[in-house]
Amino acid sequence: MLHRTAQERYAKLRNVFKRLKVNFNRDDLDDFIQTANSLPEWIRQDSSLTAEQKAHLEAFVAPQSFDWQICNQLANQQKHAGHTHRRAKKAATQAGAMVRAVHIKAGGAGFMILSPMAIVGAGEDITIECGGHQESALAFAIRVFRHFHYIFEVAPIPIADRTRANVADPILVA
Repeated sequence: MLHRTAQERYAKLRNVFKRLKVNFNRDDLDDFIQTANSLPEWIRQDSSLTAEQKAHLEAFVAPQSFDWQICNQLANQQKHAGHTHRRAKKAATQAGAMVRAVHIKAGGAGFMILSPMAIVGAGEDITIECGGHQESALAFAIRVFRHFHYIFEVAPIPIADRTRANVADPILVA
């Protein structure tokens, strides 16, 4: 076993996310999706996590969750050589997030953060065709990471102690 706890698995997700922020590319995106897709089982089995952490997870992985459906479908399509199973198709249809295709082009510009001055997500321009529109894979990865960042880095802090410094934007600090 390479990772023994949900926290270690999350640390891997955070490391892959850091790489994506510097150079957005299909290989790291695949690692990110596979790791994020596996984290719910790790979280569910981790008795050290709080009820709030687990409740946030369940809200994220609900069948109607657009981002979870994209993550789960892409992970399963990679795992099963591009095929989508009937059960996954049904859940995706309910969420309006049936992944039809992924488009990859060189030269993705990313976006600039003014403070600190940095470009985030430059590299490949990857879009996910789903729900009748094109979804930025970079925006998708940021949203997914924010869910797990909350579970592992915000929810463990008592509400009274959650100062701005403790819950910094994961795009800036992850």
